Amino acid sequence: MPMQLVLAVPFMLHIMATVGLVGYFSFKNGQQAVDRLADRLIDKAGDRIQDRLSAYFAIPKQINQINLDAVELGLLDLQDFERTGHYFWKQMQVFDVGYINYANIQGEFIGVERLNNGHLLINETLKTAPNRQSIYTTDNRGNRQSLKTIIDHIAPVQQEGWYADAAKAGKPVWSAIYQWHDKPEVLSISSSYPVRDRQQKFIGVIGVDLILSQISDYLQQLPVTSSEQIFIIEQNGLLVASSSSDRPFAIVDRQARRIHAVNSPDPVIRKTTEFILKKFNNLNEIQTDQHFELKIAGVRQFVCIKPWKDNYGLNWLIAIVMPESDFMQDIHDNNRTTAVLCLTALIITTALSTITSRWITTPIRRLSRASQVLAQQAAIGNFTNTNFDRQSVENIDELAVLSDSFNQMATQLQISSRA
Repeated sequence: MPMQLVLAVPFMLHIMATVGLVGYFSFKNGQQAVDRLADRLIDKAGDRIQDRLSAYFAIPKQINQINLDAVELGLLDLQDFERTGHYFWKQMQVFDVGYINYANIQGEFIGVERLNNGHLLINETLKTAPNRQSIYTTDNRGNRQSLKTIIDHIAPVQQEGWYADAAKAGKPVWSAIYQWHDKPEVLSISSSYPVRDRQQKFIGVIGVDLILSQISDYLQQLPVTSSEQIFIIEQNGLLVASSSSDRPFAIVDRQARRIHAVNSPDPVIRKTTEFILKKFNNLNEIQTDQHFELKIAGVRQFVCIKPWKDNYGLNWLIAIVMPESDFMQDIHDNNRTTAVLCLTALIITTALSTITSRWITTPIRRLSRASQVLAQQAAIGNFTNTNFDRQSVENIDELAVLSDSFNQMATQLQISSRA
C-alpha cells in the first residue's frame, strides 16, 4: 500500500468521524433544545388560553349579576316582557353571547337570540299560550319589527336544562350542555341564576347561553400559530368545542348529536384522545397539567392537557396540540448550516491531508528509487556507476538525516569499490 494512502486515509477517516460526531451531537442538542422550548411554549400557551377562556366564560356570569342587581334596584321589571326584551337586546349589543333569557314559574319566557349572521331575534312565550313561542325580528334600535314565526307545541320551559338545573340547585350554576327545543340543531351551555322576590321566594331563572359553535369560533382566534390546535372535552370524553374547522357535534336528521372525541372527524383530536385514554384509564384521573408527545400521520406533536374548573360546575379538559414543525424551522436552518460547515471542513481537511502526505512521501519516494539503483549495483558488485541522484531533503529533519546517511553510504561504497 502506498505510503501516501497510509498517511492520508487514517487522517481522513479521523476527520470524517469527528465531523460526523459533531453533526450528530449538534442535531441531538438541537432536538433537546426544541423539546425544552416546546414544553415551555405550549405550557405558556395553555396558561394564556385558560386565562382567555376564563374571561370569556366570566361574561355570562357578569351579565346575570348585572341583571339581578337591576331587578333588585327596581331598574328592571321582569314582569314587563316588552321592556325586558328590549333591555336584553341592548345587552347583546355589548356582550358577545348567544342568548340572554328569563323564564318564570308560570312557564312564561322572554329571550333575545343571536343568529350566526349576527341578527338578533326576540323570543317570547306568554302564560296565555305556554306551548307557543312567538319570534320577532328587530330593528336597529331593538324594537320589535315583525312577527317572524310562531312555534307551536313546544315543551314547557321548566324542562329545559338551563332552567331545570338552576331551579334544582337553588344557586348559580352552569347547566349541562343541552339541545334547544325550538332549534334542535343547536347545542349550548347556560350560566343560570335562580331569581327570588323580596321574600326570597323562587320566581324563575335568568340565564345567558354560550352556543357551542360560537365557542368553537372563539377558540379559532386563540392559537399562537396557524397549525396549533385547541379542543375542549368533558370528563366523559364528549367534545365541547375546538379550533378545528370540523363541528364538535354531528347533525343527524336535522338534530345536533354530541360526539365523543375519539370519533371526531379531525385526526388530531381523534388520535390525541385515543392516546390520552390509553395513558389514563379514566379522564377523571387527570387532575394536574400533563405533557406528552405522539406522532400523527408521521408528524411529531407536542400535547399539553390542562384541567379547567370553576366554582359553578365546569369541569373540563383543555388540550393544546402543536406540531414539531412549529419549533423546528430554526433548528433545520441551523442543521443545514452545520452540515455545510462540516462538509466544507471535510473538503478542506481532505485537500490538506493529501498535500501533506504528498509533501512527506515525495522525498521518501526519491530515496526509495535511489536505494533500488544502489541495490542493483550491489547485486553485480559494481559501485563505479554513479547513475543515481544524490538525495537532498531539507524540509523534514528525520528525512534530511536519512538522506545524508544514504549519500555517505553510497559515497563509501564507491570509494571501496575503487580500492
